[in-house]
Amino acid sequence: MIRKYFFGKHSSVLLIPFICLLHLVSCKNRASKDNEKPSFRDVLGMQYTETHRYFNSGLSFNEQGYQLEPSWKMYLLSDDSLMIFHPQEKAYFHYPIYHDHDSVFNIARHWMRVKTISKDSLIFQILSVEERKVSKDFSNAYMKFYSYDYLKRIHADYEQLRRPSKKDTLFILRKAKSANRNPGIRDSAFAARVPVILKSKEPEISVNKVKAEFDPHDLLHTSPSDEYLYPEYTIIINKAYKDFYYTFSVLVDDKGNMKLGKFVTSPEFEASRRRVLEGIIEVYLKRFLDIKPGTTLGTAHTSEITLNVSGKK
Repeated sequence: MIRKYFFGKHSSVLLIPFICLLHLVSCKNRASKDNEKPSFRDVLGMQYTETHRYFNSGLSFNEQGYQLEPSWKMYLLSDDSLMIFHPQEKAYFHYPIYHDHDSVFNIARHWMRVKTISKDSLIFQILSVEERKVSKDFSNAYMKFYSYDYLKRIHADYEQLRRPSKKDTLFILRKAKSANRNPGIRDSAFAARVPVILKSKEPEISVNKVKAEFDPHDLLHTSPSDEYLYPEYTIIINKAYKDFYYTFSVLVDDKGNMKLGKFVTSPEFEASRRRVLEGIIEVYLKRFLDIKPGTTLGTAHTSEITLNVSGKK
């Protein structure tokens, strides 16, 4: 009789209220779960190391050549604090954790959404927040951690896991091919993970690469990446034809050839300034500098660098 009551002639009518009730209960439970504050209670004191940092494309590189590099080592002290190992300083630093809403936290002074918490792994989504609003377009990076206990259990080396993937390599090879096919086009060039190396061949010319400033408390936004994303060099030419100072960019292709990139001047002087800068490149830089092209994952490709060139008569 029960089976006939639910699955008989009038079953579709009788099931509607029942299904609606189940749907409401499911939605309520799901909403309750989504709004529930995640807790680190079960993983306190456990040591984790970051093995993957990637965009939502699955790649660790973007179109500009910026590489997301996993570097954090950490352990949680409580639900509101953690210790993070700083690779440059070779020491652990204490950072606060603030819960905002749902699964959104401010961790080590950066907004993140906690995606996974387990004794084996943690996954954080790095959020771009402006005026308390999350930018979906720029919140496209993720950090994945494995616990040391888990890595030991599966006999995995975290250093090997941190290496770029085969997918990364194919991506860089494709971009390098395009950049080298169009060495004079700025839009085709991208930042070299190992930047251009400039060395003077004459005592009258000195070259120094400008060092990027590093904030040990800002572990995501100031990093050694600034050194290769925006490579900048100071060049001093003694015994020049006259005193001068110019700042401009050049494109260095996979063969080490140098071409003028961008420079700033008023429109009426653009043509004459271009001739002067191209003259400096041809007369001084190409003749008296040893130019080694930038590379990414071992592949040479066209990249753009900034030069501050001083001439002293």
